[in-house]
Amino acid sequence: MKRYIILLTSVVLFWSCGLKAFEHIPEDEIPESPAIQEESSLFVQDEGADCYVFETNETKYISETGYTLWTSNYVNESVGFQEFSARVCKLSGNKEAGYGIVFCAQKIEGKPFLLTVLINTSGSYSVGKVTDGVFSYILTSKTAYSLNSGYGVYNTISVSHDNEKREFVLKFNDVQTDRFSISEDLVFKDSRAGFVTVISDSDDFPENPVKVTFEKL
Repeated sequence: MKRYIILLTSVVLFWSCGLKAFEHIPEDEIPESPAIQEESSLFVQDEGADCYVFETNETKYISETGYTLWTSNYVNESVGFQEFSARVCKLSGNKEAGYGIVFCAQKIEGKPFLLTVLINTSGSYSVGKVTDGVFSYILTSKTAYSLNSGYGVYNTISVSHDNEKREFVLKFNDVQTDRFSISEDLVFKDSRAGFVTVISDSDDFPENPVKVTFEKL
């Protein structure tokens, strides 16, 4: 019961980022179509550039738990963790729904795993991990004064790794904001990174699309 209460509290705290697609869903309530999936076709690359545009107003992505879509086009080619940075901007869509980056995507004990940093237009952020399609929080919704709020504004998200302390270092707009660690035994080499967008159940499809731009730095 205590564990259930802690989990429920975390979900409530993170509601402000509109990440209902990342909530833990009881096994008997899991929908037939997963609410979290890799969908690279919706992240359209500008020709000859590391810039992508995510845009959709397809009503199939509206669900009671929201929908989270990501792409992972970049490979960590060294044994150590290669810093991953992206410049992101939300142009339309629910203001509380998150968007950002994914990294360290790989398989652990045969199960898909990834880490993610999400921000929203209200200046909040969170960090989480997805294991075999189930999201859990590493850092619940927090306010970052280094984040720019609003639509049509740019923010830079950067994640590096402190090998000595075995911690990830999170920066927004070149300002160190947080540090975090995980218990999983990660392999950095050949892990993947990319971008993520959350579609809220409050998004107004098809009238108003969700549109977010991403640029790898």
